[in-house]
Amino acid sequence: MSVFAERGIEFATLDDIARTAGFTKGAIYRQFPSKGAFLLALFEQYAAVARAGAGARQAPWFIPLTLQFAAHAMRDPLLKRRFAVVLAEAPDGGTPDGQLLKALGRVLPPAHAAPPRAP
Repeated sequence: MSVFAERGIEFATLDDIARTAGFTKGAIYRQFPSKGAFLLALFEQYAAVARAGAGARQAPWFIPLTLQFAAHAMRDPLLKRRFAVVLAEAPDGGTPDGQLLKALGRVLPPAHAAPPRAP
């Protein structure tokens, strides 16, 4: 998770991830056929942490990765739907990370919303 948080979803490579995790890129591709599939699996791990509450969300990667997923969700309808569910289910607890999740839940357009019209 730290590689995506540090480099961003768009710029993190499977080589970077494999090296950090101590695996070969081939080992990752045996489990995940693409970076997109890996990203969805990573999101499921992130979602479990987000739903667990403030104590679990203290990892240094949590807020940067939250912002990365929010930005990526704006362009990916499947991720947007999944992220919206996580945002709705995440406990607030009054902590900065909880407040960020609730704020994103208020401003992230629903996955089924029509895109804004050009002037």
